[in-house]
Amino acid sequence: MSERRPPGAVLIADIGGTNARFALVGDTPRDLRGIEVLACADFEGIEDGIARYLERQGVDRIVEACLAVAGPVHEDQVDLPNSHWDFTRSGLRAHLDAPLTILNDFTAQALAIDVLDPDDEIEWIGEPRPREGGVRTVIGPGTGLGVAIQTPRGEVVPSEGGHIHFAPTDSHEIELLRLLIPRYRRVSVERLVSRPGLETLFWANLHLDPGPGDMPGPNRSAKEVVNLAHGGNPTALQAIEDFFDVLAAFCGDMALTSWATGGIYLSGGMMHRLRPFLDPERFRARFEDKGRFTRFCETVAVGWIKVDHPGLLGCAAAALRHLQVPSFTPELAP
Repeated sequence: MSERRPPGAVLIADIGGTNARFALVGDTPRDLRGIEVLACADFEGIEDGIARYLERQGVDRIVEACLAVAGPVHEDQVDLPNSHWDFTRSGLRAHLDAPLTILNDFTAQALAIDVLDPDDEIEWIGEPRPREGGVRTVIGPGTGLGVAIQTPRGEVVPSEGGHIHFAPTDSHEIELLRLLIPRYRRVSVERLVSRPGLETLFWANLHLDPGPGDMPGPNRSAKEVVNLAHGGNPTALQAIEDFFDVLAAFCGDMALTSWATGGIYLSGGMMHRLRPFLDPERFRARFEDKGRFTRFCETVAVGWIKVDHPGLLGCAAAALRHLQVPSFTPELAP
């Protein structure tokens, strides 16, 4: 039997390196109200962002809060690697004067999968479909590169898998790595598969093989690179092709690492912006190219989560389950 909720609002948020998405939850995870996106740079800290959101929504009191953040959450101190926001779990709980759950942002993405309609809200890349009861892995490029693994029992294992070393798979990627090592010393997958990563790939390709009219200069923003690609700019198109090639190979590696018979799920704002450039056949070929384990990868489903705010849906599911079953997973304990 579910626990009766006292009067007041249930606050959820999906806080990334660039933006913080807020909402209030009704009686079901799909009942999200007052969704707003605030720029983290506009606020000194998370308390200020929450206060502004609640003020705009006319909320005087919250009775539950579930926040997904882009960074490790296993200690009291919570730091976001790609943002200036940092806080302590205990301090924020006292500030809000309400039960507080802190999730890794991709834990929330994983929890959202059960809330989604697999026919209408997930676009499958290729023919394979998830096996029931299998491990599921969520991967998402945004300000960083998020990864989370969900076991068949529903527990979510948070991960910083996006920070593993980038491994080139052809001569072009070897040249990219040669160019980037002096710049970064250690080149992780996130250095290439993220919003800043797309900017880096454009910069690198501009130096390796500039197209007609292209000249090395100030870094282009990811938005500018996408706009250039829509206009047919060859360097921008090559950067996006590299982005998807590296992402596909990384997804295949993660499928092997987690034995993801329940599927690989792609999420994040970058996927929405770059989806028009995705070549499904090329992506599957890169994903499946795993030598002796090619046959296994050929059976693994890869899906793109099409909804706008999956992190909020996952937070809503976690908040509502927390009210009913406090021990839902170790990470969801207040």
